[in-house]
Amino acid sequence: MKYLDRDGDTWETLSDSPAWLLCTKSKVDGFAGQARPTEDAETEYGPLRPVSDDAPIEPLEAPSAALPSTTDVMERGDIFRAAHALVRDLEWDEREYPAVFDVLSVAKWLEGSE
Repeated sequence: MKYLDRDGDTWETLSDSPAWLLCTKSKVDGFAGQARPTEDAETEYGPLRPVSDDAPIEPLEAPSAALPSTTDVMERGDIFRAAHALVRDLEWDEREYPAVFDVLSVAKWLEGSE
């Protein structure tokens, strides 16, 4: 039986032991020919999908998040600049300095996330 992992590598059950899988085709140089217990292969490289010999092999593709628009990026930039100005203009003790965390916390507050 043949299987396809999340990276598009092909695995086959060993004829003498179905508890072991053999990588027959891999994108990583030198990895083809490696044998792993079926459970380990499923954990490390899974999910493993069964494929037939005559079916085309297609790698899994994860859905990608939509890219932010230019307007969204500029609005977030304005919020970050405002947060930076607020943090910079606060009175700090001589032992304290504003940090990136402070600016990001104020930016989240300005956005209404907190």
